[in-house]
Formats: sequence, structure tokens, C-alpha cells
Amino acid sequence: MSPSSVPSLLSSPITTRALGIPGERERYALRKRIIAQKLNTTLLPAMRRHHIDMWIVLSREFHPDPFLPELGGGWPGVRNAYIFFDRGTDTPEKIMIGSHAERDDLFQRVYDHALFYGYSQDGLAPHLREAVQQRNPQRIGVNMSPTLPMADGLSASLKTFLEQAIGPEYASRLVSAELVARDFRATRIPEEYGIYRRVCEWTVAWEEEAFSSRVIWPGVTSSDDVQWWMRDEARALGLELEFLPGIRVTRGGSSVSGDQPLQPGDVISVDAGLAFDLYRTDYKRTAYLLRPDEKEPPASIQQAFGKALELRDTLTANMRPGQIAHRVWDETMSWAAKQGYEIAYPAAAGRRDPVRTKQAGIYCHSVGNATHDIGARVAVDWPMAYGDRVRYPLAANEWYSVEFHVSIPVPEWEGLALTIPIEETVALTEEGFEYFVPPQRELIAIPT
Repeated sequence: MSPSSVPSLLSSPITTRALGIPGERERYALRKRIIAQKLNTTLLPAMRRHHIDMWIVLSREFHPDPFLPELGGGWPGVRNAYIFFDRGTDTPEKIMIGSHAERDDLFQRVYDHALFYGYSQDGLAPHLREAVQQRNPQRIGVNMSPTLPMADGLSASLKTFLEQAIGPEYASRLVSAELVARDFRATRIPEEYGIYRRVCEWTVAWEEEAFSSRVIWPGVTSSDDVQWWMRDEARALGLELEFLPGIRVTRGGSSVSGDQPLQPGDVISVDAGLAFDLYRTDYKRTAYLLRPDEKEPPASIQQAFGKALELRDTLTANMRPGQIAHRVWDETMSWAAKQGYEIAYPAAAGRRDPVRTKQAGIYCHSVGNATHDIGARVAVDWPMAYGDRVRYPLAANEWYSVEFHVSIPVPEWEGLALTIPIEETVALTEEGFEYFVPPQRELIAIPT
């Protein structure tokens, strides 16, 4: 689906059929194809790049590993093992050992070996031991990571279980697989681009519908009403909320509580994301509620939005493959300081105190299978907050959220500032970047 095929929000409400959101059978077929292709094309290069010849992922009931959906999903079992081994060919050997046969056919069709041991006194341990000892791996990657939560799924008890099952010799060969997990997930195959573009289109259509006169009646509708509409509408579309929509209303430079009706002259922004199968989105949109005598937002409000676009273009121009993430932040913030901006650090996040100065804050992140995904983060170099992710290089064929805000004083508001948040999603390429959907280029104007 191309961006131009998204229904015009001025002509008809969004629906599952109009957006082309697939049903369960099509979703499953799509998921199975993507899992098979990624396991066969992106995993082995990642393992070899980081000198790991076996990757073991363990999972159990009520404590599934974060990577389980991308490895096949299903019930995580009493204890299940997902083993990937470099056998010297062009695809990894894929082994699943679980307590129960899965009701879907993914493992039987995608994996080389699928063994189900059922409820038994011995359980997983002897099968896991045999799988490891037969292959004699030299470096065994497991999901332990101080930096990447999604690559830190091996619990203390499962690690003890693994060490006892494979014995001290092989236990001494355990290493972190965090960079294998990072590169496996973040390296995208062509089919992922198509489906993710559609999920981004659905997200933007949903947000812009929320900021339309079909949902907002000035003087009647509150931002809480808008948020609840968005929650209901996501369900109606057959999608899930990746996180609760965050809506901010600014009136004359001050924040407005969620239970107050929206009024002409308000600036309203939303930060929201949708979940569809393996994928997650994260977008922001900003709107202005026109006064009865206005045909467009006031010049000062439009100028503030224009300043945000100016920073966006500078930031994206600095996001090049190979650049260390926090150095992109340094470079862009150096430019912003020369333009007269104060730096807004993450410690200010969530505050609603009035602002009177020109400020800019940047907090980009990778995106795709999670809101804040596994790749580099363009942010200040604070390891406490971001770990090593701010020290990763940006990589071609990965997806990033371009997220930041500017605060610009508005003369009519006695010098109080309007905060404009921006968040778009781009695919980084060797030539630069491309937006998944056309970025917001002007304020959404909501008529009275």
C-alpha cells in the first residue's frame, strides 16, 4: 500500500477494510514467511560477525524470552530451547526442543528439527545436552545483556538450568549474544519494509482521524475523550496499542488537564503507537483548533512549527550510516546552540512547567519490533539511561524514529513558549534516509 492509497480523512472514516488490514490467516502466513527468511538470511551473518557458532534461547511458561515471537512464537512450554548452529553452510541449523507440539505448523515447516518431549521426569535437560555435545560449539551465545533489555531474557534460574544441563566444559563457553540479537533483528529483509510501511500508514491515519472534526468538537470534547476514542478505535481496527496515547494540550503557554474541554486556540499533540503482529510504531502529530474567525493557525504558531521542521531537516541530514549515535546528537545540538537554543536534557521529560526560553531536545531511537528497539539511539551520552546504544554506529538497512522537540516563545502568550514535538520514522540507507510515510509538514487545522 502506498501512502497515496491511505483514505483521505476528509472524505471517509478509517475502517479495517479501507486501510487493508489483513485477517488472521493472512497475518500468520506473513509472519511465517518473515521468520523463515530472517532466520535463513540475517542470523548466520550476525553470528559469524560476532564469532558465535551456537545461539541458545531458553523460554518457559509465564516467562517467555523477548525474542520468542521472532523465532516462531507459540507457547513457551514447560521449558523450551531454540538452538541455532553454524554448520558451515549458507543457513544455520535450526533446532526447537519443546514440551508440547505447537498447534501451528511453523516449527515443523521452518526449523530443521522439532522435538517435543512432553511431560516427563527428565524434561528438557537430556535433549539440550545431546544437542550441544553432538555439535561441540566453541562459543555459545545466550541472551544476557546489560544494555539491551530485549537481549537479556535468560533468567538466573534458567542460566543455572542450562549450565547444569550442558555440563561445566560447555558452560565455560557461554558468552553474551546481545550483538547477534541486535544485528539479527535490526537487519531488515525486503518483505519487512512492505508490511512496516503499511503499519506506519495505519498509525498516521489513526492519529490524524483522532485530530479531525469527526472526533473533536471544541467546547465539548476533552483530550481524555480523544484518548479513549483512540483506544477504542485501535481495537475496532483489529490492532493493538503499543502504548497508551499521550495527548498534550497547550493553551496560552500552559498545559491543560485531560478532563477539560478543548477550546479554539488550543494546540494539541499526540504521541502514540500501534502493534501489528511482530511490528510496533511510534508517531507524533500536532494540531491547532481554529477560532471561528480563523482559516489557518496564527503566524506565530506556524513559525514555531516551522522551527521544528528546520531542526528535523538538520537532524536527519546528520543521520548517516557509520556515524556514532551520540555524536549525531552532539553535532546537531552544536548547531542548535548556535541558533540560540538551550539544550533540554532527558531529566526534563514529562514536566509540564511553563517554558519561557527557546529550547531543543533530541531523543531518537531505533524502532520496528519495539517502540524503543534494539539498535542505536541518537541521544546524549548517558550510559545510565541508554547503555551502549548511544555508542552504536547508525547502520544502513535499519529503521529509526526521528524524535525531538523545540520550545519557541510566542509573543501573544506573554513570552511563554509553545512546545512542538516531532516524531517520524525513517529507513536509513547508504544514500541517506527515506520516510515510511510523508512527514507532517504543517499543523493539522481542526475547524470549530
